[in-house]
Amino acid sequence: MKKLLFWVLLLVVAYYGADYVKLHTSGDVVAYKRFAKALLQQNAYIARQASSAELAAKAFSRQSERMKPYAGTRLLFSYYVIVRQNLAKDGNKSILVVDQVSRVTSNGQTGIWGDREIRTRHTVQVEKKEQSWGVTDFIDPAML
Repeated sequence: MKKLLFWVLLLVVAYYGADYVKLHTSGDVVAYKRFAKALLQQNAYIARQASSAELAAKAFSRQSERMKPYAGTRLLFSYYVIVRQNLAKDGNKSILVVDQVSRVTSNGQTGIWGDREIRTRHTVQVEKKEQSWGVTDFIDPAML
C-alpha cells in the first residue's frame, strides 16, 4: 500500500511539475519575463530587445512611478505567477496575466527571503514575429 501511495504521489508531482516547466519555458512567457525583468532592473537595452523601441520608451517614461514601492528596499529576487495564459488558435499571439512577486528587504534586515514581498499584476500581449516572441502591449499599475 505504501509503494502504491508513493508512486501515485510521484506521478501527480511529475504531472504538475512538467506542466509548470512547460508553461514557464514557453516562448511567450519567456519574452514577457525578459521584458519585466528589464523594467525591474532598469535596463532599457534589454527591454527594447524584448519589445519595440516605442513600447520600451513608453514603459520607461513611467519608471519612477513603477519603482516607488521599492523605495528604501533592496531587491533580493523576483518570481512570476502566471494567472492566465490565452494563446491564439494560430499560436502567434498570447495574452498573459501575471503576478510579478518581488522579495525585498528593508530597514537593514538580513536573510535570503527578505522581510516582505511586492506583488504587481501585469497584463501583457505578446506576439510571435519571424520565429521570435516580443511584447507588444504592457499594462501594470504604473501604466494606468
